[in-house]
Amino acid sequence: MKASTKYCISPKTFYRAFASIIHLSWGIILTTILLMALPARANANTQKYNVVTDEFYGLNAERILLVPIADAADQTVLMTGKCTSRAPSDLYLEDGPENAKEKWFVVTEKDHIEPDQTICLTGNLPAWFEKTASLH
Repeated sequence: MKASTKYCISPKTFYRAFASIIHLSWGIILTTILLMALPARANANTQKYNVVTDEFYGLNAERILLVPIADAADQTVLMTGKCTSRAPSDLYLEDGPENAKEKWFVVTEKDHIEPDQTICLTGNLPAWFEKTASLH
């Protein structure tokens, strides 16, 4: 008759293995919770605007006033460049605060200000650059 071989784990080895599995599980759970709790980047979407300068076309446009001081603005915006296609929303640049729906402060990549909104533009870009240049 052949002697049977039993494989058994000592209780000490078993508890160590069990403790490391529990430790690993807690690490995975905490990592998952932290990743889910992190806020999504607010500026993930780039808003597309078509700059119009004619008062007639500006009636249905979003009417904004560009301001030179960030504290006076409703939003800070970063203009990333020209949109690849015509933007669906029109943007009319007001000369005064009377008819402006919002006040925007334009930031650049060099500024240390986190923008509220990232935009790209189509349409009358020289009017945009003229207005932003007059503010600085």
